[in-house]
This record gives sequence, structure tokens and C-alpha cells, in this order.
Amino acid sequence: MSKAASSPTARLLQSSRLFSLPRPLPPPLLETLTAGGRFRASDTATAPYPTHQAIATTPTSLARGDWGLKRALPAKATRHQTTPHVRIVAQDTPEHITDFASASDHTQTVQKWLEMGVPIVKKQPTRTSYSNSNRKPPTTVFSADDSTDPANPSASRWKFDSPWIAGMQSGEFETYLEKVVSGKKKKAAWKNFLAEAMVEDRLATKRREAQANGEPLSWAAAEEMRPSLWPTAEEVDKFQKELRDNHAVDNLSSELTRLISSFLDAPGLSSTAVANPGKTQDMFNLLNDLDTDDQFADSAPPSTHPAAGLSHLQTNAIMENHPLYGPQAHRAPVLSRVVRPRSGAGSKEHVAKLGVAGIVTNDPVSSNATSGFGSRPGQQKYDPDYMANQIDIDLAGGNKMWVHPRTATIDEKGRIRLEVSRANNEAIAVKTGNVQHIHEQRAAADRPMSSPRMPPPGNPGNAKFGFSLPDRRQPMRSQPRPPRSPPRARSLHEENESEKRFRDLMDKGGKQ
Repeated sequence: MSKAASSPTARLLQSSRLFSLPRPLPPPLLETLTAGGRFRASDTATAPYPTHQAIATTPTSLARGDWGLKRALPAKATRHQTTPHVRIVAQDTPEHITDFASASDHTQTVQKWLEMGVPIVKKQPTRTSYSNSNRKPPTTVFSADDSTDPANPSASRWKFDSPWIAGMQSGEFETYLEKVVSGKKKKAAWKNFLAEAMVEDRLATKRREAQANGEPLSWAAAEEMRPSLWPTAEEVDKFQKELRDNHAVDNLSSELTRLISSFLDAPGLSSTAVANPGKTQDMFNLLNDLDTDDQFADSAPPSTHPAAGLSHLQTNAIMENHPLYGPQAHRAPVLSRVVRPRSGAGSKEHVAKLGVAGIVTNDPVSSNATSGFGSRPGQQKYDPDYMANQIDIDLAGGNKMWVHPRTATIDEKGRIRLEVSRANNEAIAVKTGNVQHIHEQRAAADRPMSSPRMPPPGNPGNAKFGFSLPDRRQPMRSQPRPPRSPPRARSLHEENESEKRFRDLMDKGGKQ
């Protein structure tokens, strides 16, 4: 029986088990442009970000296939999963079935990401070589200058009402002008916006004059003065003409560009998008360094929050305290898989692709910095250059490398850009538990060169007597033996007794 033909009570009972699921996000574009100029797509590739809500259930309900939906899901498809998480594609199809799929690919990525503890930082704008020399360190997306309040346009924001104008095609820009910008209401609102900007400029001038006279202007006095400072229509048109004239000289770094971006609530534009013959290249580079408020001037703003809900850490300056070895200089490394080795001659890429917690990133060391040849794992210790150079099909588990995750960035397409560095040798030894060679090296460095090598602990030459008891062992042959005393002189009585015993012994022997 269909849902439309059932009674209102039946529809109420059927809908009571349904819970609210958020609307799925638009699917990402997975097409990639090949060298031949064709687009390549995949229906089975993992999406760069989840589009459907992942849901879970209790173990008892999982055995019955109860996920809180209208109908139970087949237990064969969910009972034997390591992480029973599903995403609902359609709650009820025309065929009266529930379309679902496994969501463990994204939930496992989130779990691994939380274990690594990687901070999400703001995307660094693309600058020239001059500005790169003074490049500031990355800042977290949760820093104090982050704000989503449109009332403060000078604060750093990530969400805007208008699209990214710099990334529009000519046809898209014309359509945007016709639908959004053009119109009598929009023009009247623009005139009113310019009038408010003029009032704010005049109030700022009044405050400076009052401050210079030693009588600061109060907020109440400024509000009373505001109606008298409202400009006329002729003054607004004159102010607009001045803005246009200045824009012809300053281009996208002018005051008109800032006012339009604030009026439309649009991301900022790069000041170098249009060349100006009146300014030198050094002046453009200086403007790039000063124009750091808008980090989306060179690229589109992200479609989600810059952290994407992956991490809330503000720094990676964290010292790990090992339960046996105490504080560590480096954080625990993460084992990554070499997805693709370094390309050979004739290729544009000379770095290996590493898979770290479900995210593909680049090896920080390229083939230009190394010789490209390494030793096989069976011949020597762990060699990351060998792992990144070529795939060893005989190696159990495949090629793997130890890395330190540093920072990550969410780009405008919602993809995770992870930055890693190769792991420290001591950190790898502590992670794997092979620290004997570290103790031997430190003991050899602390031992004087002239002192003999001590035998291993537990032997007679290096016995374990503890540290709380004194060493009472007697040194072997450390002192000479005392000299033997000379023979003591016998008395006359002792000599007579000895001679008598000797004569008696001789007499007995003669009689026999």
C-alpha cells in the first residue's frame, strides 16, 4: 500500500521514526584534464569531501538492522562492517526501498585526522618574489581577527553574500549584472550607501578636529550631528565622480573598489589584476605586501568554514610526553603509504605522492635534492629515499614512509592540502620501540676515550648491585701478600723430646 493511500494515523506512525537529515551538498567535480585535452571522471572515486550525513546505530539495533528509518536495512550489508556507518542517499524511492551506502571512508578519515592533531591554517595568498621574502608565518583560522560579522568589513571573513567576481566568466558576469546589480532599487541603495560613507568621513573629520582642540567628541554628540552632515544628491554625484577619477589612477586598489566590495558583500580583488603604467613594479609589490586583510584576493573563498570541522587546534607547538622516555623533541610520526613514486625523466613532477590518513600529499623532498638511489630495506636500515624512488613489489605491505604532519589548509574547492615533513630518526625509534642503538650511542659519547669498554650489564665485570648500597667488593690482587715469618727457635726440652721419639721409632723398626 502506498503512503498516499494510507490513513492520516498510518502516515503519522510511519513518519514518527524518521529523523531530520540535512540536505546533501552539491557533488564535487571529479573531472580532471588529461594531457590529451580530455576530461577524465570516475564513478567510484572517493569524493574530496562528504556530501551526505553519516549516521550510526547501537550494536543491539545493528543486529536487527534498525537504523531509525522507515524500514530496516539488510543486516548482511552492515553487520560485518568494521565501522558500521552509512549515508542515506534516498529514504524512500518509488520502488519502496531505502537507498544507502557505506560512509566509513569519510568517518575513518575524520578519526585518523583527530588522532594526528593537525592545525588548520589560513591559505597563504600568492605573491611575487619580492613579497615572498617578507612572507608572514601561517596563522590559524581561529585567530582573533577571524569574524563573520558583515558589520565589520575590515575583519577577516570567509563567507560572503556575493560570488567571487574575479573568477567569473564574461557571460556569468553579464548575467550577474543584469539580475543582481542592475535595477532602480539597487541604484537607489547604492546612492544611500555612498551618502552614509560621506557622513562617516565627515564625522571622522569632526572627531579629529575635536581631538586637536582638546575636547573629544562624544557618541551622543556625534549622533546629534549626523543628520546635519547628510549630503545632498548633488554632493553624492560629485563624490561618485571623484571616486571614478581616482579609480582610473589606482585601479583595483582604489576607494571605489573597496566601497563596491563592501556594498555587494563580495570578496576582495587583487590589486595587480590590472596593470598601471603610472606605478612601478616595486610599488605593486609593496601594495601586495600591505594588502593582507583579504586572503581570498587571488583565489575563490572556501565553500565551507576554513577548518571544515576537522580540527580546532590553533598550533602544532605541542610537546609529547612519552610514558617511558619523558618529553620528546618531536611529535610521534605517522606511517604514510607511497601512492605514487617519483616520476622518471621527462615528467613535470619530481616528488612522490604520499597517502596520510586518507589524504594524498606531496613528499617534502624532491628528486632534485637527492641522488634518487637508495639502499634496499634488507641491506640497511630504514631509507626514505629508496621508498620514494620506486615501488618495490617484493616488499611486504608496500612502500611506506614515516612523516610528521605539520599544517593543513582547506582550499576553495573543499579539498584538504596537507603539509608534512620527513620524520626524525629518534622519533621513529621511539615510535617503533627500537631505542637500543640510541642508548649505545649516547653511552659511547659520554664515556672517556681512554677508559676501557665495559662488558654488558649482568656479567661479573659489570654486575648489577643497585644504586642504594655501597660497593663492598674486595679488589682482586690489588694488595701484595704478607711475607712469611721466619721459623721459631726451639727450646732444649722440645729438642730432647724430638730425639727421644726418633730413637724409639728406630728401635721399633729394627726389632721388626
